[in-house]
Amino acid sequence: MHYQTHWRLAFVLAFFFHLVVWLVLMLVIPHVFRMLEPPPQETPMEWVDVADDMGTPEEDQQEEQPPPPPPPPSEPAAVEEEPAVVEAEVPEEAITEILKEVEETKDAPKEDNVLRSGEGKQIGQPGKILHAEQPAYGVIPLKLSIAVSARIGTDGKVIRTKVQRTSGNALYDRLAMRIVEKYWKFEPAKDMNGQPMESDMQCPVYFNMKPTRKIK
Repeated sequence: MHYQTHWRLAFVLAFFFHLVVWLVLMLVIPHVFRMLEPPPQETPMEWVDVADDMGTPEEDQQEEQPPPPPPPPSEPAAVEEEPAVVEAEVPEEAITEILKEVEETKDAPKEDNVLRSGEGKQIGQPGKILHAEQPAYGVIPLKLSIAVSARIGTDGKVIRTKVQRTSGNALYDRLAMRIVEKYWKFEPAKDMNGQPMESDMQCPVYFNMKPTRKIK
């Protein structure tokens, strides 16, 4: 019985000894083989040009479209041109005839030359002088100007005239009025509805001198 107990103990010790040896070998042998393996070779780095590698703009995003052309400039609205004033000189012969008329009518009763407003209408567009004539040089011996106010009808013709700034000579004043009545041309004024209406216009007449202001 004593030998049987020693045999069992020897068997158990041998079993555990082999178990320990086996575990040690399982842990150590992989490390040994790993140490014997040659070290891995490093792969050389390759430089890549980022600009070339980005690809065309169409790959990342659609090619940038050029901005649309600006719209053509709008044509300016047609502006109605004002008629130019045509200035001329009354021939000396015509002045002589007018002077005769003035002399013949100087004793005639004067008409009512009071210039009234256009029947209460409001002017939307003032009238314009289209043609202005001045007496020829030398028809009178003086150098002066006379301001004539003319009532213009709806047809652009002179209805009547009145001297606003006199020369001090009734003959010259009447001569200036007759020149405006016979030789000046006008475009009538228009009311707020665009209809022709009567209006008063200032007409400076110059004797032996150039106009000191632009006639319009």
